[in-house]
Amino acid sequence: MHETKSNVGLASYIWVFAGLIFLTALEVLAVSADFSKTAVLLFLLGTVAAKALLIALFFMHLKSEKWWVWLLPALPVLLSILFIFALFPDIVYHAAQTFEHRI
Repeated sequence: MHETKSNVGLASYIWVFAGLIFLTALEVLAVSADFSKTAVLLFLLGTVAAKALLIALFFMHLKSEKWWVWLLPALPVLLSILFIFALFPDIVYHAAQTFEHRI
């Protein structure tokens, strides 16, 4: 890529590691708590996104990269979302058909 001077020191890495441990502890507590499955799933997705962002920003040094580097993962993410929505009718139809055959 290019030479950038990152002002991320050891203390930043330790704080990020502590944040990852904290988020993991929250995930364990959320799963063991008596919440609805939907609420737990949404909470877990949010914490996973936060953890992925922390890892990308600090451990992968994307915090000091130019803006266009952030566009590189955008295409696979968009294609994954498109793929999920394209297959969603097939998955739902197949699940409904399988359920009808079991009755």
